[in-house]
Amino acid sequence: MCLTTFLFSEIMKAAVRCSTGKGCKMVNRIAKRINKQSFLNKVRIIYTLLVMLPVLVLEIFVLYSSTNFIKEQQLLEAKENIERNHLNIENQIKMCEKSVLYVTCNSVLREFLSLDDSEYKKRIQMTSNVNNLIYNAWLSNSYFSKMEVYSDKRISNNDAVFKKASDLEDNSWYEASWNSADTLWWNENGKYFITRRIAMSLPNRVYGVLRAEVKEKVFSDSISMFSEMPVDIQVKNGSAVLLEYNNEGEVNENSAGYEEERNLNDTGWKIIYRIDASYFSSAFHPRIIGSVVIVVLLLLLGFIGVNKSARSLLHYLYQIIDQVKKVKDGNFEIQIAESSQDEIGELAENINKMLRKIQTLINEVYKSKLDKKSLELDLLQSKINPHFLYNNLSAINWIAIEKGEDRIYEITTELGTFYRTALNKGINVDHLNVEVENIKAYVKLQLMAHDEGFDVEYKIEPSLLNQMVPIFILQPLVENAIEHGIDCMREKRGKISIEIYAENNELYMTVRDNGLELYEKIGQGKMSHEEFGYGVSNVDKRIRILCGEGYGVEIFAGPGGTTSIIKLRRDFITLERKV
Repeated sequence: MCLTTFLFSEIMKAAVRCSTGKGCKMVNRIAKRINKQSFLNKVRIIYTLLVMLPVLVLEIFVLYSSTNFIKEQQLLEAKENIERNHLNIENQIKMCEKSVLYVTCNSVLREFLSLDDSEYKKRIQMTSNVNNLIYNAWLSNSYFSKMEVYSDKRISNNDAVFKKASDLEDNSWYEASWNSADTLWWNENGKYFITRRIAMSLPNRVYGVLRAEVKEKVFSDSISMFSEMPVDIQVKNGSAVLLEYNNEGEVNENSAGYEEERNLNDTGWKIIYRIDASYFSSAFHPRIIGSVVIVVLLLLLGFIGVNKSARSLLHYLYQIIDQVKKVKDGNFEIQIAESSQDEIGELAENINKMLRKIQTLINEVYKSKLDKKSLELDLLQSKINPHFLYNNLSAINWIAIEKGEDRIYEITTELGTFYRTALNKGINVDHLNVEVENIKAYVKLQLMAHDEGFDVEYKIEPSLLNQMVPIFILQPLVENAIEHGIDCMREKRGKISIEIYAENNELYMTVRDNGLELYEKIGQGKMSHEEFGYGVSNVDKRIRILCGEGYGVEIFAGPGGTTSIIKLRRDFITLERKV
């Protein structure tokens, strides 16, 4: 780690000075120093520079972005809560003012207050209606704790609603309300009042003042939305604090992370919200800190793992180096143990192959030529044995005719046709009609062997019969369709469809069967080339050698059965004979 830290610091210094020739020399010097390090130290440096540093930088960026995002969300949430709280309080204030306005504008109440003492009988008659009016207004608004009417007349000595203004010790609010056409808010000894004069515009006459005592919950009801937020809320009239709420101790101006002041319309008061800075610093959530710790631990564990893995790999590599040194001394009889399947194991295997080639003095040839020779040898071998069989089939055919065995005669005739087209005088490429004749003979033999147990359909464009194609390429696909498709069907009759058609410069041969064995094995999709059988794989390799990449055999499985497709180039070759 000390070496890594030193090299990284050197690289950073060199990057700063790289604009000058001296800086570039520094970079070259560091590069040379790294090249001189052992393989193990290079692995450590690479892991540090390419894994640890980028991950740490990314983690720091994610941490910074996450923290800012959380703070932004918290600030947005705080502003939304303040907006909702302020709106709720104003709505509650307006609801109280509407209730007061409803009472003070009532004509029955104004008429009642306008009565002289001499009209006491009428006053008694109206008392019930007026009381009902005030009590209903009081009861309909849960924020009112009491409602009183003050005037210059004494309605009753024991009345709880109607009071005489001259009995007030402090009548400043009464005089202010008497002289104002607005609804006024007051705070006295921790209690909240709302007042409005009872008057008539025409003629301009004031009858009294309605005073309603308002409960504190008109402000505190909606404060519960701040229960999970360290907040201090003050309702102030000028510098006087009328109401204060805090859930985690006092939040002053110095400790506030966010502060907002809003006016309470119609009251002349203002409400101040202060949210403690600790709420925003809590953006360093334990989960974020935990993720940082986990990333650091994983990087350290990764460094330890890489270090141990590199040591383990180097141990085997050192063994190979020791053996190769013996080769340098002229010992070609050594054999390196191939104890693993990774790149080092592949290196050991290739060294062994190289040594075997040197020992036998065999020159290396291109892989494609070796594949082609091998495939041609396989094809030639497949044609040697049928010569013997074809000659014997002719003898069996004549015996069947003499004995009157028509079934044997039919089978041997089709089998003879199949082997005659398969041999084809040693030609590997011929007209398409030769390949079609061969596959039809093969299918007839299979139908006889299966007691006509499946159906066959041919769709071949007649114009393509003179097209040159590699011969004996359809038989392995049809054999697969019968063996892995038709033979595996129990409840349904099998069917094989052979179609040959052309698109532009491509020739397609498709073999479809309605068997579901491959579909049940791999599901819907394409079969990998590694799973091809020997015959199909041989056909695929021949076509790739003749036509190039992008051509060959593909096999697809689906719920309707299996489809094998041969794709050829139409201009791939002229008539080619291989004996």
